[in-house]
Amino acid sequence: MKTTKKRLSLFLALMLTVIMTLTGCTAVQVSGQLQLNKDGSGERTIEGRIAKNDYQDGYGSAYYYLKQHGDDLAAYIKDVYTEKVPGSEEWLMVAVDDSADDWEVVKLTFAFTSFEDYTEKLTSLVYDETAAASFATPSFGQDDAGNITYSESTGVMTAIFKSLQTTLMADDAMFDINCTKDGTALNDGSADLQSLTDSGVELMKPENGMVMTISVDGGEETAMAEANGTYTFGAVGDKEPAETTCVLYYTFDDTLANSGTEADNDLVFGTGSTGDGPVYEDGLDGKAIKFDGATYLASPNKDFNYEEMTISFDYRMDAYTQTDSGANMVIVPAGLGALGAGVIDVEFIKEADAEGVQLLGKMNSADWQTQDKLFSEGYLLEAHMGEWHNYTLVYQNEYDDSGEINDSYVYMYIDGKLASRSRLAVAAGLTYSLGLYDNTAENANGGFNVGGYYEAETVKRGCTGALDNLRVFNGALSEEEVNTLCYVNKVDKEYDPAVVDTLDTAGETTESTEQTSAAVTDEANTTESGSNTAVVVVVVVVIVVAAAVIVVLVSKKKKTKK
Repeated sequence: MKTTKKRLSLFLALMLTVIMTLTGCTAVQVSGQLQLNKDGSGERTIEGRIAKNDYQDGYGSAYYYLKQHGDDLAAYIKDVYTEKVPGSEEWLMVAVDDSADDWEVVKLTFAFTSFEDYTEKLTSLVYDETAAASFATPSFGQDDAGNITYSESTGVMTAIFKSLQTTLMADDAMFDINCTKDGTALNDGSADLQSLTDSGVELMKPENGMVMTISVDGGEETAMAEANGTYTFGAVGDKEPAETTCVLYYTFDDTLANSGTEADNDLVFGTGSTGDGPVYEDGLDGKAIKFDGATYLASPNKDFNYEEMTISFDYRMDAYTQTDSGANMVIVPAGLGALGAGVIDVEFIKEADAEGVQLLGKMNSADWQTQDKLFSEGYLLEAHMGEWHNYTLVYQNEYDDSGEINDSYVYMYIDGKLASRSRLAVAAGLTYSLGLYDNTAENANGGFNVGGYYEAETVKRGCTGALDNLRVFNGALSEEEVNTLCYVNKVDKEYDPAVVDTLDTAGETTESTEQTSAAVTDEANTTESGSNTAVVVVVVVVIVVAAAVIVVLVSKKKKTKK
């Protein structure tokens, strides 16, 4: 019996290792080095490692999808930049090293004479418009003593390789989505062009080396510090991490003023809303803002970007309106100009295959075309119509010893109790944002909206109900801290995680008191990311094989007894 248990333990451990390996594969991991001189000149290298693992998921097997390698691949990439970035043949060096067992390394290098020359060349390498959404121009500074500061967004290097990836995958002479190795297909059907594009490039994982390094005037190469989605040098020093504060706080006590630390960000009554101005009524605490489905609030032209974030609000849904997307928006980017990497929105939504209306927290990927989603599964708003409740979303990271982000999660609390949790997939490690600044004539509001948004002279996806105590924090609150935000003694019916809401055939709401562990899950959200489909298949296979092993072992044991 002990031997049987030992064999089973070893087998399952092996299978778990396989699963963990598969879930950790990524097509291309990027890193960079900067040699910077005090006169503003220097040399920059951006390096992309193409995985050679032969997993049948389309991601870790990226190497085999390419039809050219080594010097041939280098020549191809050189021709791409010559076409896409005129003049780059004079200053951009391309090298490809195919000698390693695990990676093929693509290295882009260029020298520059000034920081203006540097930023111009760096920016030109992001020639694809979609990839450019996550790119931000680096900054350079120098004090009177000659001390240098430098900062660079984490999206710079991924944007460069995203551009190149788009070109490679669009060329049938270079890319084969139906590739094989030793006669075995490496695409099990889970990978398509869109999913590969969405998930194919990320920053180098800590176990593989340093993501971004810098040397000044030929000095020692040092790792740059990462914080709030930015790599910095010379400006961080020994400062303690900033304390989490409430940056936005709207009480709606007959006012749209913000009493948070970003006190200049008062809301305004949205253009095109019905009525002459905001309507207030009795709320959960003092007054609340009333929404009728055709009114919304707009923020000034500011964005709020943080490495971690918490959003909390009290809400009473009075009615739900089925919209074009099924969504009634609580917090939403103000138009297409505010979309981008890491931008989040919060909404009540009834999807086509869902049983009822759920709370949804959504976050955009690096190319903003796919999202991570966290739903209030088991909690349907039809069962809580006319009730006041507190809803809090916490966007939090897990870090390794060097401060690099290992994983990112979203937590959903209702009345201070954990309702669900999800590991981010396509948006992991991105800076969280309430909207991207855009003050163009086409998008005069910019930033974010509350309660809906205005497009084509129409208020769209508006809420119908009352909103109170909207708060945004520049960090992740703990469960204990979330509880301090909740007026639990004032809610109509305190949330119980053990209760699962259901709808009967007549559309009325009923409640089930069955306890479910599925209410809180650590699994990555894969609603719109094909990257984990293969993992699901592997898990199923593992379970089946494990069951078979158990049957065989038990059978052998019975035969022995006979």
